[in-house]
Amino acid sequence: MVDHVLIVAIMAMVAQGAYVSQQEGMILHLLTKVWGYLPAYLHKPTFTCPICMVSVWGVPTALVLGAEPMLLPIYLLASAGINSIVNQ
Repeated sequence: MVDHVLIVAIMAMVAQGAYVSQQEGMILHLLTKVWGYLPAYLHKPTFTCPICMVSVWGVPTALVLGAEPMLLPIYLLASAGINSIVNQ
């Protein structure tokens, strides 16, 4: 049970960290210029919405941490929920 909670928390933190590090003046800000060439519907999951960013940044994180792919939908929803609480 604790493993699941840790994976969800780490997914949320990675997405939040990616969001913060891509802001103006931060180290990954250049990456936002690259993402800017993507279609507008891909802006939120890549760099403008920390809640939506869980879908792009959280899935690889979960897989690296050894999560079962079958549990990814639950992990994604839980991580997005954590980020929505953090960003209120």
